[in-house]
Amino acid sequence: MEGLDLCSVELVANVADYAYDGEPGEIQLHFCVSDRRAELTVEDTGPEFNPLNQERPRIAHSLEDAQIGGFGIHLVREFAQECHYERMGGINQLTVVFGEPRPKARQVDRRQRNASAFPTAPSSAGVVVENQRASHDRRALGFISRTELFRNVPYDELERIVANCKIVAYRTGDLILAAGLHSQRVWVVIEGSLRVHFDGPDSEDSLDIPCGECVGEISVADGKLSTAWVVAASACSLLEIDAETFVERLLSIPKVGRNLVMILAERMRRSNQRISDRVRMETELKALQRELDFARRIQASMLPLNPLLAGEPRLDCHGFMRAARQVGGDFYDALPLDKDRYLIAIGDVCNKGMPAALFMAQTLAMLRSMAMQGTRDELGLLAKLATRGNDQLCQMNSEQLFVSIFLAVIDLEKGELRYVNAGHNPPLLWRPGESPLLIDSPRNPVAGMVPGIQYRSANVLFPNGSLLLLYTDGVTEAEEASLGQFGEDSLMASFSQAHASADSLVSELVKSVDAFAAGHPQADDITLLAVRRCQ
Repeated sequence: MEGLDLCSVELVANVADYAYDGEPGEIQLHFCVSDRRAELTVEDTGPEFNPLNQERPRIAHSLEDAQIGGFGIHLVREFAQECHYERMGGINQLTVVFGEPRPKARQVDRRQRNASAFPTAPSSAGVVVENQRASHDRRALGFISRTELFRNVPYDELERIVANCKIVAYRTGDLILAAGLHSQRVWVVIEGSLRVHFDGPDSEDSLDIPCGECVGEISVADGKLSTAWVVAASACSLLEIDAETFVERLLSIPKVGRNLVMILAERMRRSNQRISDRVRMETELKALQRELDFARRIQASMLPLNPLLAGEPRLDCHGFMRAARQVGGDFYDALPLDKDRYLIAIGDVCNKGMPAALFMAQTLAMLRSMAMQGTRDELGLLAKLATRGNDQLCQMNSEQLFVSIFLAVIDLEKGELRYVNAGHNPPLLWRPGESPLLIDSPRNPVAGMVPGIQYRSANVLFPNGSLLLLYTDGVTEAEEASLGQFGEDSLMASFSQAHASADSLVSELVKSVDAFAAGHPQADDITLLAVRRCQ
C-alpha cells in the first residue's frame, strides 16, 4: 500500500484549498481495505470538478522554469493503481485504489470481433444473453462502500449482483410499501432516509431508517405480509433488489448476512428504546390523568350544590358548569349575607386547564372571604368588593391571568338587584309583564390586570316572579361542525320561553347548546346560573 498516507493527505489538502473557496465545508473519507487491496473515496459538496481532467504538469528544464504546485494529482496517479471521479447527488467523489491491480481484460477487438454472437448457446445448458466479460461502470457503484449492508464485502463479490439492480428516486412523503402486502423487493437507502410507520402511513409511532440501511428484508425472508408502512422521510434514492437476488445471491455471501444481522440488531435496539419510551410516557400520562381527575373532583366540590340557597323559599336558584377539559376556569356561587340579602356571582378565567382552575379557586375563595367581611352599606358593598378584589388579584397574579366577573346582591326586602359587571357577558333579566332585556351597563374592566380601578355599580328592580340568567361565553360561543356559533339570539330565544323553574331553564339551555353542537368538541367551559324570585 505504498503511498496511501501521502495520497490521502494530498487529496484532502486539495479539497480544503480549492473546493469551498475559503468558506466552511465538509469533507468525508470512505475507506475499504482487504488483504491485498485498499480503496479510498474522498467526497465534498463543492462545485463540480474532475481533477483527473487536469493536464499532467510540464517537466521543467531549469529551476527558473519550474512551476509551483500542480503535482498533487500527478503524484496520486503515480502511486494508485486506479483513479476515477464521479458527481452524484451534488457530491464530488474521487476514488483511488491501492494494492494489486485487477487482471487486465483482453483486447477489445478479441471480445467484440463478432458482436452479433449474443445471445448464444454454450456447450453447457442455458443461454448466454450478454457478453459477461464486459465490465460494469464501477463509478456508478460508489455507494457500495457507504452501505451498511455491504460493509467490508469485497467489490468482486458485489459488483455484478448490484449492477443488475435498479436505482429508483422517491420524493418526500412517497409511499414505498404498505402494510398488508407481499413485499417482493428489498430497498437499500443510498441517499436520504425512510420512515417506518406502525399504525398508518401518517402515524406518529414510527422508526427512522437512515442512509445505508434497508427495508423489506423481513417480508422477503419469511414470505409473510408486511406489517408496517414505509414512507420516504426525505427525497431519497433506493437500490431495489428483487427477492430471489437478495435471498439466493446476496445472503449467500457470509459478510452480507452478518451485516444484515447487525442492522436488524441495531434496529431492534432502537425499537426497544421506542417501546420503552412509549411505556414510560403512557405511565406518566396515566398518573397525570389520575391527578387531573382528582383535581376535577376537588374543583367540583368547591361549587355549591344544587338546589342553591335551599333554605330560602323566596328564591329558586340553580347552577351548572361543564369544563372543556378535566378542570376549567369558570365558576358560580350563591350565598346569604343576611336574612333578606343574597350574593350571587359568576366568573370566567381566561385560558383553560390547570392554570385557569387554580386562578378560579383563588378568585372564588377571595370573593367568599370578602363577602363575609362586607358592611351593611348595601350601596357601597359591591363596588368595594370589586375594587378590593381586583387589587388582590393583581398582587397574586404571577401568571398574568385575568377574570371576568358578574357580581350581584339580591335584596328581597327592597325588591331590587344591585350589581357590578367586571368585563363579563351581560345577564338576561325577565320581569312579569315585560320583554326580556340585557343588563349591559355599566361595564367595567376585567379583574386581575390593572390595580387601582374604581368599579361602578348599578341597580334594577327585581320584583316577585322575576327571572335572572347569568352565563359565560362558552354558551354563546359553542360551535358546531362548520364553526358556526350558538350566539346571543339563540340564547335569548331559549330564555324567552316559559320555564317552570330555574332548574328547567338551565336544563333546556344545556340541551339546546348540545343539540346545536351536534357532537362537535366543546371548545370552552359552559357555565349557567339561573335565579327566580318566587311569587
